[in-house]
Amino acid sequence: MTHTDKPMKRYLLLLALLALVACGGTAAPAPVADAPASIAPSSHILPDAGQSAIPEVGEVAPDFSYTAADGTSHKLSDLRGKKVILNFWATWCGPCRSEMPDIQKAIGESGGAVAVLGVNKAEEMSVIVPFAKELQVSFPLITNSNGDIAARYAAQLLPTSYFINSDGTIALRKTGVMDYTFIKNHLAELK
Repeated sequence: MTHTDKPMKRYLLLLALLALVACGGTAAPAPVADAPASIAPSSHILPDAGQSAIPEVGEVAPDFSYTAADGTSHKLSDLRGKKVILNFWATWCGPCRSEMPDIQKAIGESGGAVAVLGVNKAEEMSVIVPFAKELQVSFPLITNSNGDIAARYAAQLLPTSYFINSDGTIALRKTGVMDYTFIKNHLAELK
């Protein structure tokens, strides 16, 4: 390689990275036959979601977008006016599996005042589909195969959940499994 080839390679790499970011950082997911309607096949953190390592209590939750199974686009910020549980999980995580029925029960009793978004940490949709069919939760299970949302929220240990006030600010960050009583008590504290 000559000295003049290096800048050209760097330039082409930069262009490829810019194209990837402009397209949301992810390729279109391959369709999975018989996938439940609750699975959102793609998602990504939004560029204006800030840069701090861990979102702090009192800060506005970093925004992200996801595409629902019906092809419609949504953002976390679209849920302003509702209380939100943002739950990071994986199919291989036993505690994640055990807390999902309690999350489902708590939101079922909320009368629609609470929204839950379950963001998967870096797994493909083909792995998520059997999990979703088994647990049969009604809230969106968001495929985030590149893991950028979990990375932005510093969700290294699973499960990790954020309780978000109706104004979009973070009220609580919880690492570890939650039970029904914990969920109900902290939902009651949300504004």
